[in-house]
Amino acid sequence: MLFPHRPRALLAAAALSVAALAAPTVPVQAHARLRASPQGVLNVGLQSDIVTMDPSQSSAYVDRQVMINIYDTLLQFSPRMQVEPDLVTRWTIGDGGRRYTLYLRHGVTFQDGTPFDAQAVIFNLDRDRQPSSARASTLKPIVSLQAVGRYEVVIQLSAPYAPLLSVLAGRSGMMCSPAAVQREGASYGSDPVGTGPFEFVKWVRNDYIELRANPHYWRPGVPKVAEVVYHPIPDPTTELNALKTGELQIVDTLAAKDLASAKADPGLRVYESPGLGWVGIYINTKAAPFNNLDVRRALQYAINRAVIDRVIYYNTATVAYTQFPPAQFAYDPSLTIPYSPATARQLLAQAGYAHGLSFTMQGDNDPVTQQELQLIQIMLKQVGIDMNIQLLDFGTLLGNELKENYQAMALGWSGRVDPDENSYQFDVTGGSLNQTGFGNATIDGYLLKARTYTSEIVRRSYYWAAARLLDYYSPYVFIAFPPDFKATSTRVQGFVHYPDGLMRLWDVSLG
Repeated sequence: MLFPHRPRALLAAAALSVAALAAPTVPVQAHARLRASPQGVLNVGLQSDIVTMDPSQSSAYVDRQVMINIYDTLLQFSPRMQVEPDLVTRWTIGDGGRRYTLYLRHGVTFQDGTPFDAQAVIFNLDRDRQPSSARASTLKPIVSLQAVGRYEVVIQLSAPYAPLLSVLAGRSGMMCSPAAVQREGASYGSDPVGTGPFEFVKWVRNDYIELRANPHYWRPGVPKVAEVVYHPIPDPTTELNALKTGELQIVDTLAAKDLASAKADPGLRVYESPGLGWVGIYINTKAAPFNNLDVRRALQYAINRAVIDRVIYYNTATVAYTQFPPAQFAYDPSLTIPYSPATARQLLAQAGYAHGLSFTMQGDNDPVTQQELQLIQIMLKQVGIDMNIQLLDFGTLLGNELKENYQAMALGWSGRVDPDENSYQFDVTGGSLNQTGFGNATIDGYLLKARTYTSEIVRRSYYWAAARLLDYYSPYVFIAFPPDFKATSTRVQGFVHYPDGLMRLWDVSLG
């Protein structure tokens, strides 16, 4: 899922001016619902406001933080990221990996009182298969869906599809009430109805999202708090300060510069795991000057990833040249792009820009993103590229990305367990999240083959081949694989940190 490209700190770097990187002071905004939490109300900090609560349309990581507590999924991940039953209690695989039979949990109702059954599953999967859905690429192998009685669904595939179970544990597996979708139409993303532990109550944009406990939830004994209130706070240091003062009980991220301070605070618990996602630059390959391959490739060599890791991430990240992080079996440690300003200048000269060029980079409107973009701006200036910075709120930024209304954009992807979900929908020609305008038949073939094998060794070989071609054609500039940080008050009991970074709150209580 897309998320703000938000490194959390900026220090002096070799050969870079500290003064040039100074960011303006941003005043702390008051939040109407941000307050010391009474027993039973859990206040949670988010790095930005959400975009939608419709799983079919969502492509933002922050959306998932809220949706994971409104919706159950057909399958779910364990804390070790193993697929487990959820609304599907068991499954069988037949026809050489082309047929999956899902056996559904009985007696579950949506929060509007309508039944969860096989027809509801088919409604949701059919909706996600539509070209207008952000899920279309991940469900493309489905040929047909059939209900067998009330609680059994048969999925027929065009070919074996290794990521399917992982996909059904993500947004494609989040079950919306068909009645609510039909009733709300285009407004459904602002008034969602699932089967999950918390019901949606209210969303005041850029202020708070309020959920309350689902009194009819099928799991006994949960949820354990009466209400969850999410607060979008773009500045991570402000978010941490609100945690320290008791206004928040959980925060979704920590700044690398604040990590030591958070760990030293006896009132806090800090959680860390290797991330599944990446941060980088999306490039619109249809727009000048990036419709020129040599210009795109010049960016690859002009950006010093090691410096960004050192000054932005405090050496906590891994530099990235691909979409596949070390936590995935598709990671290729031998794939590198050397930092070489001379090579960047040579490529620019080949492209006809020996005397320089300019472009605009869009990014999330928060002080740390501004600092990071200033750092990249200085690096590009050294090779004759003038990069203008345009800071936008995250919703506008994401809208521009989806409409391909940009030249280059600093964004990230939160990542998934299966490498197919880090690549296919972004990279194949016409993919449902491919807003770079890039397409290549050879890469398409590699990624299609990679999803049809079950052997990780075979799949890895295709991902490695695709990654090398992607680096050459450069529709993205991958920069870093940052770790995932979370922090909670010591009042919080039962919080489990999952490697995918999602905060599952049904077992959380306040002491």
